[in-house]
Amino acid sequence: MMFKDPWNPTQKEIKKWAYSDEMEPVQDWELFIYKYENIPMICTFVEDEQCEHTSYFLNTLYVFTGDTVRVGDSEKIQKLSQLLDMIENTTTSKELKLWIERSQLLIEYPEYYHYSYWGLCSRFVYENLESGAIPKI
Repeated sequence: MMFKDPWNPTQKEIKKWAYSDEMEPVQDWELFIYKYENIPMICTFVEDEQCEHTSYFLNTLYVFTGDTVRVGDSEKIQKLSQLLDMIENTTTSKELKLWIERSQLLIEYPEYYHYSYWGLCSRFVYENLESGAIPKI
């Protein structure tokens, strides 16, 4: 699959990749697709069993939250909170509800940030942790 610019993909390109069986176009692509305007679309991929990359997109959401909270920009954190509230009202997915719950806890307690859970290859996603609690590390 060809991207005009894999470091700045369009929503159409992201969607096309979501339903392909191809590997990520560039290393750490999560960092290039997790813009606020893409988050609702990414959430639909997590909820769609037809999507080939649901874990990848769920990981993207954790990285997005982790980076937003870690940087500590109060305006961006407020925007994230509003986005979580919006998504919470529409989602039926257990995975998204857990991401929202964990994200809200991290916003309230940013000292619980730990890269292994909120960074690339999130343990929340790839170790399939069932508990909604954020581990105290």
